[in-house]
Amino acid sequence: MPLPQNESSRVESLRGFRILGTPREQVFDDIAHLAALMCDVPVAIISFIDEQRVLFKAKVGLELDEIVRDGSFCTYAILQSDVLIVPDPLSDERFARSFLVEQVGIQFYAGIPLVTDDGHSIGALAVMDRVPHLMTAEQSDSLRILARRIMGELGLRRTTEIQSPHANHHRAPHPNRSVTILIVEDDENLRSILHRVLEGCGFSVFPAAESAEAIRLSQQQNLTIDLVVTDIILPGLNGLELSEQIRATRAEMKFLFITGFGDQFPELRELINAGANILEKPFLPSELLRKVELILNRDKTATGTDG
Repeated sequence: MPLPQNESSRVESLRGFRILGTPREQVFDDIAHLAALMCDVPVAIISFIDEQRVLFKAKVGLELDEIVRDGSFCTYAILQSDVLIVPDPLSDERFARSFLVEQVGIQFYAGIPLVTDDGHSIGALAVMDRVPHLMTAEQSDSLRILARRIMGELGLRRTTEIQSPHANHHRAPHPNRSVTILIVEDDENLRSILHRVLEGCGFSVFPAAESAEAIRLSQQQNLTIDLVVTDIILPGLNGLELSEQIRATRAEMKFLFITGFGDQFPELRELINAGANILEKPFLPSELLRKVELILNRDKTATGTDG
């Protein structure tokens, strides 16, 4: 089994995060779901690697909690400085007889190391498929961004623990809020993630899969919507056209636009210059919440209310 040159200090660094043996957490599950979504694969994992095991902190499309480190994809991923792509494990002598290939049927792997500030690779963010698969440059970039966000989350909670040793990351549920948010997103998986994140923080949430459904909901007399979170690319009207149509009857409506393809919409740049609210993919649930809070708090300040 190949080992990093700094293996002993690497393991020591990993243990310093106190992440081994902890239960699943929504923040990491959501990142794994986003990775699978962005890379268009059924399997995604966030792993941490100790002396003998690859432990899955988060997983999508995989029932295992851990596997033996020897011969695993992630063992080789932490030796890399960038994304390790294995397009055909069966023809790669390193992986042809590995557990995930022989027992789970994995035929594609792409993983990026999770690297600490002092250069230790403590685990990997990886996506997999049971059929041969290709990775675009944009998908590789998504893995890089999400890997940095994972390490940012770990670094933040370690700093919090140092400052407050008894801090509890499994926080109590947020109280219900008198705020209603309409989510407009045609991708069912992403729509479900956004719905769960916002509802889990006490917001009332109505989901819509396309623009016509969003317009119908926005026109209901008994439904007060405070914010519309909409993807730019939608079936029917795009997100920008949707905002124009809704604001024709509800001029005060606030919008948060989600996009990974801003360059395709020159008018989006004009909106940004005019102060429109934009959230670029891929993003973490915590970034969505910060953006939503910023928009709502800005409105409270403008109206002189404190909610």
